[in-house]
Amino acid sequence: MFKVKAYILSITVCSVLISGCSSTPKSNASDMGIKIPSWVLNPTAESGLIASSCVVASNSFAMDKAEATMHARTELVNQLDSRIASLQEQYSEKTTNPDESVSQSKLLNTTTQFTEQALRSSKVIKVDYAQMGEQKNLCALVTVTEEAAQSLFKQVIKKAPVKLSPENETLLYLNFIKAENAQ
Repeated sequence: MFKVKAYILSITVCSVLISGCSSTPKSNASDMGIKIPSWVLNPTAESGLIASSCVVASNSFAMDKAEATMHARTELVNQLDSRIASLQEQYSEKTTNPDESVSQSKLLNTTTQFTEQALRSSKVIKVDYAQMGEQKNLCALVTVTEEAAQSLFKQVIKKAPVKLSPENETLLYLNFIKAENAQ
């Protein structure tokens, strides 16, 4: 008798679990009316920096593209700032300058114009619409080439008050490139 009750109880529990799983709300983005290009969600580049951004679509493609591009470039500025800050920290570790704060401030002051130069060389490489529920969006993908990023690195190091050994400079560059691809 006990085995029969345990058997019926186990069947009931399994039935409840199976029916509960079938009533789970939809979690697949396409089932919820969200259709976003994969490059928007996970922008990747073989080299250089890359960023994407979406804006709510209006009746003006040109205006929407310009706004999405501006937001993506803002993300690129954030990435560049992050890499420069990391570079500055690593640079100060490699130098043995007694007046380290002066070295750091001189290095930081020279980077703003170089960042702007790298950003001017950025390019829009993809533009597409994305559907997010009832909202239509226009998305842009913007990149800064590896050459522009490398040029930025060289300009910053060239303006640094204390010259590094070729080995330390190479190490800094490899860390700079690695940070770029880490996003």
